[in-house]
Amino acid sequence: MNLRVAAAVLLFPLFNVPAACAGPPVLPGQLLYQKNCVRCHGTNGKKGASGAHDLTKSNLNAFGRSYLVTNGMGKMPAFGKTLTAAQVQQVVAYSLTLR
Repeated sequence: MNLRVAAAVLLFPLFNVPAACAGPPVLPGQLLYQKNCVRCHGTNGKKGASGAHDLTKSNLNAFGRSYLVTNGMGKMPAFGKTLTAAQVQQVVAYSLTLR
């Protein structure tokens, strides 16, 4: 009986696979970016569809990006009425990771 308990205790970490296989964590704003921005900017920010700028080469800071996401410009739609201010900040923060 003690052998079974010892084996169970030693092997338990091997069965705790979901945490090990969960993959990279989803960053705040990433899901919002995927829902609203990927169509034109692409998953890596470089797609450039419909005249979208390459986010990896943009020299806009967080303030400038927040303005554009909120108000739109050119072909880019305004998301100020569909996203909360906090969600806009999350999308902007995520977009800044695309370098």
